[in-house]
Amino acid sequence: MRIKHLNIIVSIIAAILLLWLAFRTIDFGELWDQISTVTLYWLPFFLVVMIFSHLLRAERWRQLLPDDCKHISRSTLFAGVMLGYMVNNLVPRLGEVSRPVYVAKKEKVSTGNLMGTIVAERLFDVLVLFLLIFITMVLILGDLDIVQQLFGIENWSGLYYLILPASLLLIVASVWVFYRVMLWLDEKEHFSNPVIIKILSSAKSFGEGMVSLNKVKNWPMFLLLTTGIWIGYILMTYLPFYMMNMQDQFALGLGEAIVITVVSSVGVSIPTPAAIGSYHLLVQQALWLLYDVPLTTALTYATVVHAFTMLLVFIVSPAALWWDKYHTLTRNDNR
Repeated sequence: MRIKHLNIIVSIIAAILLLWLAFRTIDFGELWDQISTVTLYWLPFFLVVMIFSHLLRAERWRQLLPDDCKHISRSTLFAGVMLGYMVNNLVPRLGEVSRPVYVAKKEKVSTGNLMGTIVAERLFDVLVLFLLIFITMVLILGDLDIVQQLFGIENWSGLYYLILPASLLLIVASVWVFYRVMLWLDEKEHFSNPVIIKILSSAKSFGEGMVSLNKVKNWPMFLLLTTGIWIGYILMTYLPFYMMNMQDQFALGLGEAIVITVVSSVGVSIPTPAAIGSYHLLVQQALWLLYDVPLTTALTYATVVHAFTMLLVFIVSPAALWWDKYHTLTRNDNR
């Protein structure tokens, strides 16, 4: 419990520090004036895209589930996804636990297996993010110095760039070894202690979930869903350009939205509550360094988009949970 509290305290301190870095040179009067002039006609389209993107994430998660979990309804998976986002807005990374726990308890399936699928999903997302960062640097920006300045890694040597993919490969290898060890213990060792048997069974179920990528039956569909998810994220970056006429004033289009989406994804991956601070700072710096958007305007964009995203998550998530409850009751009544 103490470690959990320490993690929360550290994440809050990190958020405060990053917020200070983003706001330290900003005139708050000017910032408020810009926020007050923001138009909201883009917001309904933003909401539709957000819901659709999260529906695709729920459907992609379905591709990772074992055969004995294929009966789980899409409404339950979507409710689990939205619950995870809502909890992550309160406590960093806790949503990755609440999502599978909700679905497992509701459908009476293995929690360990579903948690393992979340690990597999996140590893795949990290791989996709690395790929997008590479594409962004080489094909879209073409200027490594600006990218290094953006992320504050100007002094990195070539060794650091090898450490990141090597770490990912090490994690993947560790997942596979863990799974194989669990299989070996299950086949070769016979335990009589019920506690050990239960721990081993849970560990094996978790390992099966972690290697669920190896059991995806329809990879074209899985990749298509992944593409759809990222297109949704890009549109969620692009649509808010219209709140301040940034598409005309600074010539920000879909190409620029791709870059900002990749940068913001790095910010969201930093474990601060609801990505507060990390999102604001990285999006602000990206718009300023890459596209000459004034710091106050860039921070207005980041602040408004982040605030409305959080608000919509807190509105949609309870609605999704209610709909899942209603759908389940309706389904049971019809049996």
